Amino acid sequence: MLQSSLLVTVVVRAMAIKAWDMISVECGSLGIVSHNESIIRVCFDKSADEVDAAICSRYSGVRRTSTALLENTMQQLIEYFSGIRQIFDVPLNNSNLSPFAQKIYQTLIRIPYGSIVTYGHLAAMAGSPASSRATGRAMATNPFPILVPCHRVVNARGGIGFYSAANGAKTKEWLLDFESKLLR
Repeated sequence: MLQSSLLVTVVVRAMAIKAWDMISVECGSLGIVSHNESIIRVCFDKSADEVDAAICSRYSGVRRTSTALLENTMQQLIEYFSGIRQIFDVPLNNSNLSPFAQKIYQTLIRIPYGSIVTYGHLAAMAGSPASSRATGRAMATNPFPILVPCHRVVNARGGIGFYSAANGAKTKEWLLDFESKLLR
Protein backbone atom coordinates (compact mmCIF):
# COMPACT_ATOMS: atom_id res chain seq x y z
CA MET A 1 0.00 0.00 0.00
CA LEU A 2 1.31 3.45 -0.88
CA GLN A 3 1.94 5.80 2.00
CA SER A 4 1.49 9.55 1.98
CA SER A 5 4.35 11.51 3.43
CA LEU A 6 4.98 14.95 4.81
CA LEU A 7 7.72 16.77 3.01
CA VAL A 8 10.92 17.44 4.86
CA THR A 9 10.69 21.02 6.13
CA VAL A 10 10.21 23.40 3.24
CA VAL A 11 12.09 26.69 3.45
CA VAL A 12 9.63 29.54 3.19
CA ARG A 13 11.32 32.74 2.04
CA ALA A 14 8.27 35.02 2.28
CA MET A 15 4.77 34.67 3.69
CA ALA A 16 3.06 36.07 0.61
CA ILE A 17 0.31 33.59 -0.11
CA LYS A 18 0.08 32.68 -3.76
CA ALA A 19 -3.30 31.04 -3.83
CA TRP A 20 -6.20 29.35 -2.12
CA ASP A 21 -9.30 27.57 -3.29
CA MET A 22 -12.19 25.67 -1.75
CA ILE A 23 -14.46 22.68 -2.08
CA SER A 24 -17.67 21.95 -0.21
CA VAL A 25 -18.63 18.45 0.84
CA GLU A 26 -21.42 16.87 2.86
CA CYS A 27 -19.81 17.60 6.23
CA GLY A 28 -18.46 21.11 5.57
CA SER A 29 -16.22 23.23 3.37
CA LEU A 30 -12.46 22.92 3.00
CA GLY A 31 -10.26 25.83 1.99
CA ILE A 32 -6.80 24.82 0.81
CA VAL A 33 -4.03 27.42 1.04
CA SER A 34 -0.78 27.03 -0.89
CA HIS A 35 2.54 28.81 -0.83
CA ASN A 36 5.10 28.11 -3.51
CA GLU A 37 4.74 24.42 -4.28
CA SER A 38 3.23 23.12 -1.04
CA ILE A 39 0.04 23.23 1.01
CA ILE A 40 0.35 25.34 4.15
CA ARG A 41 -3.16 24.94 5.56
CA VAL A 42 -6.49 23.25 5.14
CA CYS A 43 -9.26 25.27 6.74
CA PHE A 44 -12.20 22.95 7.45
CA ASP A 45 -15.34 24.74 8.56
CA LYS A 46 -19.14 24.47 8.46
CA SER A 47 -19.72 26.69 5.43
CA ALA A 48 -17.99 28.29 2.48
CA ASP A 49 -18.54 31.74 4.03
CA GLU A 50 -16.82 30.68 7.27
CA VAL A 51 -13.86 29.23 5.35
CA ASP A 52 -13.56 32.40 3.27
CA ALA A 53 -13.64 34.61 6.38
CA ALA A 54 -11.11 32.44 8.25
CA ILE A 55 -8.62 32.40 5.38
CA CYS A 56 -8.95 36.10 4.59
CA SER A 57 -8.49 37.06 8.25
CA ARG A 58 -5.45 34.81 8.70
CA TYR A 59 -3.70 35.61 5.41
CA SER A 60 -3.96 39.26 4.38
CA GLY A 61 -3.83 39.83 0.66
CA VAL A 62 -4.63 36.24 -0.18
CA ARG A 63 -6.11 35.61 -3.63
CA ARG A 64 -8.64 32.92 -4.37
CA THR A 65 -7.41 31.39 -7.57
CA SER A 66 -6.65 28.00 -8.96
CA THR A 67 -3.25 26.42 -9.46
CA ALA A 68 -2.21 22.93 -10.52
CA LEU A 69 -1.32 22.12 -6.89
CA LEU A 70 -4.68 23.32 -5.56
CA GLU A 71 -6.58 21.52 -8.31
CA ASN A 72 -4.69 18.30 -7.56
CA THR A 73 -5.33 18.63 -3.83
CA MET A 74 -9.02 19.37 -4.34
CA GLN A 75 -9.32 16.42 -6.73
CA GLN A 76 -7.76 14.12 -4.13
CA LEU A 77 -10.19 15.43 -1.49
CA ILE A 78 -13.13 14.90 -3.86
CA GLU A 79 -11.90 11.34 -4.45
CA TYR A 80 -11.64 10.81 -0.67
CA PHE A 81 -15.19 12.06 -0.05
CA SER A 82 -16.40 9.92 -2.99
CA GLY A 83 -14.94 6.80 -1.37
CA ILE A 84 -12.26 6.37 -4.04
CA ARG A 85 -9.09 7.63 -2.31
CA GLN A 86 -7.69 6.48 1.03
CA ILE A 87 -4.19 8.01 0.95
CA PHE A 88 -3.17 11.52 -0.06
CA ASP A 89 -0.13 12.45 -2.07
CA VAL A 90 0.29 16.21 -1.84
CA PRO A 91 3.26 18.24 -0.60
CA LEU A 92 2.63 19.69 2.86
CA ASN A 93 4.70 22.51 4.30
CA ASN A 94 5.55 21.55 7.87
CA SER A 95 8.11 24.31 8.50
CA ASN A 96 5.95 26.00 11.17
CA LEU A 97 5.45 22.78 13.15
CA SER A 98 7.50 21.76 16.16
CA PRO A 99 9.77 18.73 15.72
CA PHE A 100 7.40 16.81 18.02
CA ALA A 101 4.33 17.69 15.90
CA GLN A 102 6.22 16.75 12.73
CA LYS A 103 7.03 13.35 14.23
CA ILE A 104 3.43 12.81 15.38
CA TYR A 105 1.95 13.79 11.99
CA GLN A 106 4.48 11.62 10.14
CA THR A 107 3.32 8.69 12.30
CA LEU A 108 -0.36 9.60 11.95
CA ILE A 109 -0.37 9.46 8.15
CA ARG A 110 0.54 5.78 8.44
CA ILE A 111 -2.66 4.96 10.36
CA PRO A 112 -4.76 3.03 7.84
CA TYR A 113 -8.00 4.38 6.45
CA GLY A 114 -10.92 3.31 8.62
CA SER A 115 -8.71 2.61 11.64
CA ILE A 116 -8.53 4.42 14.94
CA VAL A 117 -5.81 4.76 17.55
CA THR A 118 -5.71 6.44 20.94
CA TYR A 119 -3.59 9.50 21.67
CA GLY A 120 -1.40 7.32 23.89
CA HIS A 121 -0.94 4.65 21.24
CA LEU A 122 -0.06 7.26 18.61
CA ALA A 123 2.46 8.83 21.00
CA ALA A 124 4.03 5.41 21.63
CA MET A 125 4.14 4.64 17.90
CA ALA A 126 6.00 7.95 17.41
CA GLY A 127 8.54 6.99 20.07
CA SER A 128 7.16 9.21 22.85
CA PRO A 129 5.01 6.90 24.99
CA ALA A 130 4.64 9.38 27.86
CA SER A 131 3.37 12.17 25.60
CA SER A 132 -0.31 11.43 25.05
CA ARG A 133 -1.41 14.91 26.18
CA ALA A 134 1.13 16.60 23.90
CA THR A 135 -0.12 14.35 21.12
CA GLY A 136 -3.65 15.57 21.82
CA ARG A 137 -2.46 19.18 21.57
CA ALA A 138 -0.79 18.38 18.23
CA MET A 139 -4.07 16.91 16.97
CA ALA A 140 -6.00 20.00 18.09
CA THR A 141 -3.70 22.28 16.09
CA ASN A 142 -3.35 20.12 12.97
CA PRO A 143 -3.09 22.54 10.03
CA PHE A 144 -3.96 19.77 7.54
CA PRO A 145 -7.24 18.12 8.63
CA ILE A 146 -8.27 15.18 6.43
CA LEU A 147 -4.87 15.16 4.66
CA VAL A 148 -3.25 14.37 8.02
CA PRO A 149 -6.13 12.31 9.48
CA CYS A 150 -6.36 13.52 13.08
CA HIS A 151 -10.00 12.37 13.07
CA ARG A 152 -8.65 8.80 13.44
CA VAL A 153 -7.34 9.52 16.95
CA VAL A 154 -9.65 8.95 19.92
CA ASN A 155 -9.33 9.18 23.69
CA ALA A 156 -8.11 6.35 25.92
CA ARG A 157 -11.67 5.12 26.57
CA GLY A 158 -12.40 4.99 22.83
CA GLY A 159 -14.60 8.09 22.92
CA ILE A 160 -14.65 10.52 20.02
CA GLY A 161 -13.14 13.32 22.06
CA PHE A 162 -12.63 16.76 20.54
CA TYR A 163 -12.28 17.78 16.90
CA SER A 164 -11.26 21.31 15.97
CA ALA A 165 -12.68 21.38 12.43
CA ALA A 166 -16.16 22.08 11.06
CA ASN A 167 -18.86 20.92 13.52
CA GLY A 168 -16.42 19.51 16.07
CA ALA A 169 -17.02 16.03 17.45
CA LYS A 170 -20.09 15.61 15.23
CA THR A 171 -17.87 15.92 12.13
CA LYS A 172 -15.23 13.62 13.60
CA GLU A 173 -17.89 11.00 14.23
CA TRP A 174 -19.22 11.47 10.68
CA LEU A 175 -15.71 10.99 9.20
CA LEU A 176 -15.06 7.82 11.23
CA ASP A 177 -18.45 6.41 10.27
CA PHE A 178 -17.89 7.36 6.61
CA GLU A 179 -14.54 5.53 6.48
CA SER A 180 -15.77 2.45 8.34
CA LYS A 181 -18.87 2.08 6.10
CA LEU A 182 -16.72 2.11 2.98
CA LEU A 183 -14.59 -0.72 4.35
CA ARG A 184 -17.58 -3.01 4.97
